[in-house]
Amino acid sequence: MPRQEDNISKRIRRSSYAVYLGYLVFAVIIIVKLISLQSYEPKPWLKKHLKASSHRESIRPRRGSILSHDGRILAMSLPEYQIYMDPTVLKESFDDLKASKDTAKQRRGKEGEENWRAKARIMADGLAMHFKDKSGDQYYKSIISARTSGVKYLKLGRKISHSTLNELKKLPFIGESPYKGGIRFDTLDIRQYPYGSLARKTIGKVNNNYEKNSHVGLEGKYDHYLHGEDGYRWMKEIDLHEMIQDYDSTWSPAKNGLNLRTTLDIDLQDMADSALRANMVLNPLIYEGCLVVMEVETGAIRAMSNLIRDNKSKKYYESYNMAINDAREPGSVFKTTTLMTLLEDGKVRIDDRIPCNGGRLPEFSTPDNYITSYMRRTGKDSITIRHCLEISSNYAFRYLALKYYKDKPKNMIGKLYQYKLGDEALEFDINGFTTPFIPTPEDKEHWYKTSLPQMAIGYEVRETPLHILTFYNAIANDGKMMAPYLVESLEDGNEVVIKKGKRELNASICSKKTSDILKDALRGVVTNPHGTGHRTMGSVPVPVAGKTGTARMVLPQEYTKGKIDAWTDAQGRTPYRATFVCFFPADKPKYSAICTMCTDPMPKSTAVYGSQNPAWAIRDLIYKMYYFDSENGEIMEKTGTMPDMSAPALPETQEGCAPDVRGLGLNDAVFRIENAGYTCIWHGTGHVSSQAPPAGSKLEKGRTIELELK
Repeated sequence: MPRQEDNISKRIRRSSYAVYLGYLVFAVIIIVKLISLQSYEPKPWLKKHLKASSHRESIRPRRGSILSHDGRILAMSLPEYQIYMDPTVLKESFDDLKASKDTAKQRRGKEGEENWRAKARIMADGLAMHFKDKSGDQYYKSIISARTSGVKYLKLGRKISHSTLNELKKLPFIGESPYKGGIRFDTLDIRQYPYGSLARKTIGKVNNNYEKNSHVGLEGKYDHYLHGEDGYRWMKEIDLHEMIQDYDSTWSPAKNGLNLRTTLDIDLQDMADSALRANMVLNPLIYEGCLVVMEVETGAIRAMSNLIRDNKSKKYYESYNMAINDAREPGSVFKTTTLMTLLEDGKVRIDDRIPCNGGRLPEFSTPDNYITSYMRRTGKDSITIRHCLEISSNYAFRYLALKYYKDKPKNMIGKLYQYKLGDEALEFDINGFTTPFIPTPEDKEHWYKTSLPQMAIGYEVRETPLHILTFYNAIANDGKMMAPYLVESLEDGNEVVIKKGKRELNASICSKKTSDILKDALRGVVTNPHGTGHRTMGSVPVPVAGKTGTARMVLPQEYTKGKIDAWTDAQGRTPYRATFVCFFPADKPKYSAICTMCTDPMPKSTAVYGSQNPAWAIRDLIYKMYYFDSENGEIMEKTGTMPDMSAPALPETQEGCAPDVRGLGLNDAVFRIENAGYTCIWHGTGHVSSQAPPAGSKLEKGRTIELELK
């Protein structure tokens, strides 16, 4: 018996050893396998199937707004959405069920497809009711046709606002997971310009698809700052092919663009635009024009309007920035540069007299009618330089240039470069500033025997309106030349990130004594009954100092065949450029302004003069500015009542009721209305003075609220 028990014990021990050894071998195999897996690189095709698919997705920043100097919005971005659908979603699953041999699965597949199509029918009717561009049947047929043919990207309707999107999400599929209904949304930041065409060539534009190099104006020059910085994130695929952010991978949030605060005064811009438009319309030959208002002390541009006529509609619109792009012969407004040079060089004094000589010079056959008229009126054979400026005598300034600079023309030309009127495109906040042109004796192609006296009266040189205005602004500013600028700062919320602002071009283009003499002389252009600016500007409510200028423009190449001279073609057609430039109040200048208009060479035109339409436009602008200024309110008769513009305390918006946005600025009003689930349209400028429907009215989601701004 003991013998048998020993044998049993031995068998148990051997079995235990065998099991132990088996586990040990198995453990070794697992360890070896783990080690091999750590160093094993699976084949690409296997890796692709083992790893969840992922892709990098860009995050687009919110583009910054462009603001007027007082914070009113000139350009802003609002999100809009385009609905797309993949009609093939779940079709394959339903088809697999219907193809099954299991009757229950066949029934589920058939019922699933029928339910999907029923929901598609409801969605189609809802889309038709909202967009009103197709019937419900047409929407439904396009969805089913795409589902049948395997089209995975079907566009539905047009772009919609955030509030409309929320309303449409009540329809089947649109509010569901994209892997059930197949709905996708493309988000687009659409650029809005609340003040319409006002200053559009200055503000510029942005292509709503954000294509590179598609922006102009301030939008283009400061695109980098306005755009912000793109972000990115990695998306990974989970069940049902749904994509979610992979937080195990690196990602970077988008950095929204900075807001750009401009120097523009939108009220003054409105006045300038209407004054320019009204006075261009008066002469059907005027083809294009610009009006710029600058602050004397700083060089800040407060208004910049550029209009051109459409020959088909006969309407005027902003097409290109004439103020900085159009460099042509400026005419008599250039005579002040000649006078400044003569005074600074000590060649003359303002009340010196020069001989009239019948208004003739040997180099020019035509007499100066202003001089001959003066001689008949006064019986005198000499005239003061002051009066020559007032009557804008070509003879006088040609005579002075030849007398003092004929042998040393570079002395006069050098001064023009000092005045920043030479070959220097001013550094500016908008791209495309045209370089001016001054001929020199070394330039044999452009320098003639008559070049010096012609330059003295504004011919054979090319200047933009803004170059001329910058020069006159320096006279008003006691000789200190300020750079014209449009951007005050770049801001992130209330924080100024980049400060721009005023900048000197030349601390002194002339002495204060010379600037005072020129201020007084330019004032005489307006106050002297024989001055070229008296008839138009003599009655304005503030003292104005300024200069008129008219120049025949060299003919475009298409009109030069059979031409009579450089300015007149065979049919007698001559294009003209007329300018009035000034500063006011003359005794203590605050603003300078220039208005330039050009005629169309197509009709047989008569001259347009700087003392006419351009001066009329600035006259109308000064009247508007004067009566708009609250300091001058006491001379205005009190008629009518002003709406209450005080901003109310904002109550909580009741669900289903129109929110109260009276007194708010446009951006705040739009945000409040959109956030409540409505859309809005607006009229006017300023702050919300009234709304329709009134605040608190019962209103269905997605409806439109109309705002009146004042």
